[in-house]
Amino acid sequence: MLGKCPGATKCDSAVPATFQQSASEIVSDSNLVTPNTAIAAGEPHFSAARLVQLRKGCERRVLQGHAWVFSNEIAPGTANPPGLIPGEPVRLVDYRGKFLAVAYYNPHSLIAARIIGRNDSAAVNVAWMRGRLIEALRYRESLYARPYYRWVYGESDQLPGLIIDRFNDRLSIQILTAGMYQLLPLLRTALSTFDFVRGYVIDFEGTYREQEHLPTTGAEVWGEATDATTVYEGDAHFETQLVDNQKTGWYFDQRDNRQQLQRLRSLGNVLDLFCFAGAWGIQAMRSGASSALCVDRSESALNQAKRNASLNQVTIDTQQADVTPFLKSMIGTRTFDTVILDPPALIKKKKDFDAGLQSYYQLNRLAAKLVAPGGWLISCSCSYHLPATELLTILQHAGRSAGRHVRIAEVRGQSADHPVHPAIPETSYLKVFMTQLNND
Repeated sequence: MLGKCPGATKCDSAVPATFQQSASEIVSDSNLVTPNTAIAAGEPHFSAARLVQLRKGCERRVLQGHAWVFSNEIAPGTANPPGLIPGEPVRLVDYRGKFLAVAYYNPHSLIAARIIGRNDSAAVNVAWMRGRLIEALRYRESLYARPYYRWVYGESDQLPGLIIDRFNDRLSIQILTAGMYQLLPLLRTALSTFDFVRGYVIDFEGTYREQEHLPTTGAEVWGEATDATTVYEGDAHFETQLVDNQKTGWYFDQRDNRQQLQRLRSLGNVLDLFCFAGAWGIQAMRSGASSALCVDRSESALNQAKRNASLNQVTIDTQQADVTPFLKSMIGTRTFDTVILDPPALIKKKKDFDAGLQSYYQLNRLAAKLVAPGGWLISCSCSYHLPATELLTILQHAGRSAGRHVRIAEVRGQSADHPVHPAIPETSYLKVFMTQLNND
């Protein structure tokens, strides 16, 4: 019997002269994006000849467009094929043997198969990988004039387990699954065909690798990727590092939301909590704020925030502190016209829900007490397992605790370079509530 499928686990201006190739220029020959392009001699490729069969009735979600197959949906007879390399591409078939999709398969993972294509005759080779990258590039070019964005967002770009953030000619890459690890030779070769790519960092760290039974091997650095790089958000620009930094080096998912600060005409004194490199606080200053205090526990992040403030010719104050005790120490001593609360994911797994929920309650309750009457509380959560309705309830309780009337001005999500897969709710994770707090 089919069990319940469990869920899994965050207008720009002129283009820099260094960005020479658009997606349309890259694809001068339509054969380049045809999955069945002939395999060049010595070029890495996979045949995907092995069959993995689904239990009866378990093909429905696949036919409806979902890209995951869970381990309890695999027919026992094909669940552990002899000689299979975890992450190897396979052909998924239904209980009658009818073709469903090409996927990569890892019998050690709860999400056993992740679909990478639905064409029975498609070859899993460099041309296929290049075609996927070009499709993703075209989409981003339709949204942003400058080449700073999430280039590939996993399942939403039909490349499950792959994250690529683009910083003009440098890339920050995450390999999240055994299947994408097996496809890494295709990725390396495909990236080498893009003339604008001068360097990249591939991250091989993270707890997700344990779930996929992958080794933790640090980072792979190629080309010009070790120096500081620049990222643009509208007219603002920031410096970041792609090596030894948080995640991919920048939080592109909040980029569109930070620029939305320009709509708020009375930002006043701003408190930016969990500030990282200062992007929220600096964008607030550029949007007319009178001051910004940026708080983070990381000294290196605060030093980066100071450099970024100088780059943008604004002044910020910084405070190195753990946010919760800092908020407690501020109650009764100071208020702010705008408080921005953008914590890391506090609920990374379902088992963390209760503890994480209490952390969200505490942070929002304390933050609300520091908002001046009529001021703004911008509250964010990048935890998929925290529903937007739950965050709304948290804000209501936080307002009542502070003796305030809560007014929701806008509800936002992740930036457009993190598109949502309509069949995979897990691809929609970021919640941003822009609220005004008034006296009762």
